[in-house]
Amino acid sequence: MKKKIYFFIVGIMLCVSVFAQSELIYNNGVFQNGTKLKAEQVKGAMSDNSEALALYNSGRSLFVVGQVIAYPSAFLLGFDLGTRLGGDEGNGTVLAVGAVGTVVGLIIGLSGEKKIKNSVLLYNSKASNSAVPYQINFGFTQTGVGLGMRF
Repeated sequence: MKKKIYFFIVGIMLCVSVFAQSELIYNNGVFQNGTKLKAEQVKGAMSDNSEALALYNSGRSLFVVGQVIAYPSAFLLGFDLGTRLGGDEGNGTVLAVGAVGTVVGLIIGLSGEKKIKNSVLLYNSKASNSAVPYQINFGFTQTGVGLGMRF
């Protein structure tokens, strides 16, 4: 009898851990179960939540556009600053375009990251709400140890 109860408790714990594994985490990339997901894997995971997927796609597009603007602009800025530090006369227009482009690209990229983070939070909130609503109680009762499960 003790073995049956033990296996029942272990089975319940496994079910709870299976539900917990569907959660996505954003930390300089989207992670699930400790592994970094590629963009296609994230889209596949979010395919059942169209609202979170649309927000993720929008954030991903903004992030890429921000990088496309920021990296060349940072090169122009660094090139002109290097020219000036080398003793030559730099070009003020190149310096200004590089500085403005770098700032604008960073702002766009950061807003894209924020949208990606919000899409992960939205996905996780919907995923936790769609899980089977039950509660497991394990504790002492008047007659001994008890295990309760509410649906």
